[in-house]
Amino acid sequence: MKLDKPLAIARRNKELGGAVLGVNNCHFTLLDGKRNIWWFDIPVARLQIGQYEWVHLLLHNPQTDLLLHLKVPTVYMREKLEGLVVRNPGKRKSTVSLELSADKDSFLKDVRPAGTGVGFAQFLQP
Repeated sequence: MKLDKPLAIARRNKELGGAVLGVNNCHFTLLDGKRNIWWFDIPVARLQIGQYEWVHLLLHNPQTDLLLHLKVPTVYMREKLEGLVVRNPGKRKSTVSLELSADKDSFLKDVRPAGTGVGFAQFLQP
């Protein structure tokens, strides 16, 4: 089953028992089966102090219908920013570009070649 962002948010909110996730605090992506990664572009503005305490990432594998939920503190993203790839730094539309691996040996690590392999597995929600 192939999900889109609104369906993924609805499915996860049902599992959580309330309206925890919304379009503004959540990012969604499908697994890129050719490269075995989930890819995100997160606006740097969302990570600034006073914006959001958490960034919610929903990662879907259409082949298995597995939906993973990462609840990442924005402070963690700010602390690790130097080890992540930022597109258009200093510009109004700058984004943190993540490629999170689905491989067992590097599961949920950022595998962008210019990055430092920042890990996100510790933020996986039950």
